[in-house]
Amino acid sequence: MAYRNRVFTYITNGPHLLVFDHVDFPEAGTQIPGGTIEPGETPEDAALREAREETGLNGFSSPVLIARQKMDLEPFGKQEIIDAWFYHLQYDGERQARWQHAEQTPADGSAQPILFELYWVPLDQELLLNGADGIFLEQVREITSKFRVE
Repeated sequence: MAYRNRVFTYITNGPHLLVFDHVDFPEAGTQIPGGTIEPGETPEDAALREAREETGLNGFSSPVLIARQKMDLEPFGKQEIIDAWFYHLQYDGERQARWQHAEQTPADGSAQPILFELYWVPLDQELLLNGADGIFLEQVREITSKFRVE
């Protein structure tokens, strides 16, 4: 069974969460940015790098650790165990409705960029995130509710 260190990033802008869908692989489901921690990289640095690589955005707050958890991904259809760090990042820039961005260095090692369709969803609505992505969604809602101005 494969083992890797991963980060997941819950990026918020006000009461909205940034999510994406794979343009060419809709079966992958809705996800949050994240990926593998590179050798010699800290989890915090990996969270910022992955957020930038997968969204095309800059200007994130420093990552705030929500949780760290070892997980067996077999229930999600993968023969893999991950040591996962879940972070919250705030993005205070302009919130575009939708945009596409290609990740140039896919974790699967393929030479082809992966095209993402990114968009913001209100945190107060029902969200179905793929795999482990939604595990700490309630904690993100609690964190961001303290900063919401209605």
